[in-house]
Amino acid sequence: METNLSDVLSYKNEDVVDRFLTMYDLEHEEAQKIFTETLKWLWLGNKIDGVFIDDSTLIIDEMWHNFILFTQEYEFFCLNNFGRYLHHQPEKRKKKDWYEDTFNMEEHKNRLEKLYEGVYDHLGEETLLTWYEEFPQKYSIENIKKLRR
Repeated sequence: METNLSDVLSYKNEDVVDRFLTMYDLEHEEAQKIFTETLKWLWLGNKIDGVFIDDSTLIIDEMWHNFILFTQEYEFFCLNNFGRYLHHQPEKRKKKDWYEDTFNMEEHKNRLEKLYEGVYDHLGEETLLTWYEEFPQKYSIENIKKLRR
């Protein structure tokens, strides 16, 4: 099912944003921005293969976890926009060990480059910079921990 990005971005859910604000010490506008970026990420994940969360996009993953907890709304959003439920698969231990192998680092680098290209091609430079420059600085693992209420 081909979905227009503007249709996905027109989805609003203040309950998701409000719950995120109870968990993290952020301004409403910033939480809304993270929710919007999460919607973009879900759209891209439905559109192309090879989309994954890494340390740069952890805050998107946190918002995704939050959105999924609103099970009926999340299911409706997915089915309405993508024709299917987008599952969240946590990283498995076996895969974690794979990343620690230096031989596989080159393959990971190639996957990351392909992802950057996909983000740029489908969502543009601004989104690429938000996800891979702005968010890693503002929302590193350490900063996310500090923002938790």
